[in-house]
Amino acid sequence: MIKQKPVYISNPFSLSFNRIGTFFEKNLGWAIALIILPLVGFIFQLFLNIVGAIIDSSSSSAHAYSLNDTQTASLAIGVIAIVAIIWILFVFVGIAIQVFIGGVLTYVSLQNDEGKTASFKDAIDATVERFWRLLIAQLLANLKIFAWSLLLIIPGIIAAFRYSLLPYVIMDEPGENKGIRSSHNRVKALVKNRKREVFGVATVAGIIPFIGNLVQLTGNAALYRQLQVFHDNKLEKPTIHWLNYLGFILIGLFVVLALFIILLVALIIQSDPQNFS
Repeated sequence: MIKQKPVYISNPFSLSFNRIGTFFEKNLGWAIALIILPLVGFIFQLFLNIVGAIIDSSSSSAHAYSLNDTQTASLAIGVIAIVAIIWILFVFVGIAIQVFIGGVLTYVSLQNDEGKTASFKDAIDATVERFWRLLIAQLLANLKIFAWSLLLIIPGIIAAFRYSLLPYVIMDEPGENKGIRSSHNRVKALVKNRKREVFGVATVAGIIPFIGNLVQLTGNAALYRQLQVFHDNKLEKPTIHWLNYLGFILIGLFVVLALFIILLVALIIQSDPQNFS
């Protein structure tokens, strides 16, 4: 019997929305959490901004005091140091929480892609088992992305898309696997010459209001699974669908519009400079 070749979907819209219905049917609680999650992230970021503002204010105060009162300046510097340490701790804890939540949601999305319901306990247990590998692998990926960004912006963006599916690699493999380098090599092999599809899913998620996080999660899970199947079975992938370039088209239109507005303002100022003097 000839085994039928699996279907490969390159259209990012079809890929992203293929399992949305299943998510609301079998994992409704998780879907609601995904819709609410951005609000929680916004509140946490707001808190970090407030703490950062306090540090800046304390720095200004310390500089002012140093001109008049050395002892008071020393006290202010001590306060700055304490606040800075607290801020660093909150940043690290924030990263750890973000990685943990990402692992949980990745597990849920992989289960959902198989048409299964993911229980809270199973998702937590699977993430706890892989947490340190997730955290270290993600920190290393962030360092690589940052290093590439220092050279030029574009390589940094490409690196970011290269490692977008890293949590899926780790959460899909057995918990006893501990290799950090192997997970990086694995995700690079899977997305080789297909990073435009990762970008396509991100574009779809970015233009869909309210459920963008859910769209990206289901899209990435579906994309990872088909990349994994085709890579491991050495199957030929189809041509990349043109809709994966939609993000480039939208960016290009935005740049053209911005340049048109700048040109229009410049012409108006040039035609009547006295009103703008």
